[in-house]
Amino acid sequence: MNDGSSQLPLQRLTKEGSSIQKEAIVEETAIQLDALNPEGNLYSHATLLATPIDLIELHAGHILAEGYVSCDLAIESFVHKQTPHHVIEYQGILEVRPRDRIVTSSCGACNHPDLLVQEVKGNIESKFFTNLDLDFVNDALNSLTKSMELFHKSGGSHGSGLFIHDEGLRYVSEDIGRHNAVDKTIGKAALDGHTDFNASMLLLSGRCGWDIVAKAIRTGIPAISSLGAFSSAAIKLAREHGLILYGFVKNEGAWKAGH
Repeated sequence: MNDGSSQLPLQRLTKEGSSIQKEAIVEETAIQLDALNPEGNLYSHATLLATPIDLIELHAGHILAEGYVSCDLAIESFVHKQTPHHVIEYQGILEVRPRDRIVTSSCGACNHPDLLVQEVKGNIESKFFTNLDLDFVNDALNSLTKSMELFHKSGGSHGSGLFIHDEGLRYVSEDIGRHNAVDKTIGKAALDGHTDFNASMLLLSGRCGWDIVAKAIRTGIPAISSLGAFSSAAIKLAREHGLILYGFVKNEGAWKAGH
């Protein structure tokens, strides 16, 4: 079973010299996402560079987080083919036709000059995460990093997960791309029947930019905690929609922005 990594021979440099050794490398390949047009024919709406694990979840989360669908999704609506590249078919019609893209890292569909985002899931309710203390946020992110098996094996993946009120950490996902990891997490939750994200906080192993805040808003996630920093556009968008950001989270402190 593919775990998202390959053992590749590389030259290893040390103080004692060099040698050829095998190293665990995160896989990165093109993933074609298809959907039906109104006439019932398949077309490709995106090609993502991603790690080839949890690909049905990637497609499900991608179309939800980009605002292309607002309906509940079922795993039976997706088909994974390898021809020889990976093709994930969604046997449904996208409510919003994506802009034409060839290869993208799932950048959050930032095609509006003012970086505006239309909410899909309604008003965001952030009451569960408004006044978290540092230890709580730290513990949540520590639980994410401990669960990132691909990162521990290779050191080359990003991770995300949902910290759900009264449940804890769920739906941990990893990928070479930050945005893909988020899509996979959202897709795992949605295909598991998780349709209300108001009691969920998105956890990130890396930085938080505008694109990931946009995905959270479209999905209805009210809070994000990241080990990395957030950007100015991320802060602006979070404040516009009442989403809470916790960033650069360390043992000695963190930054908070948003609601």
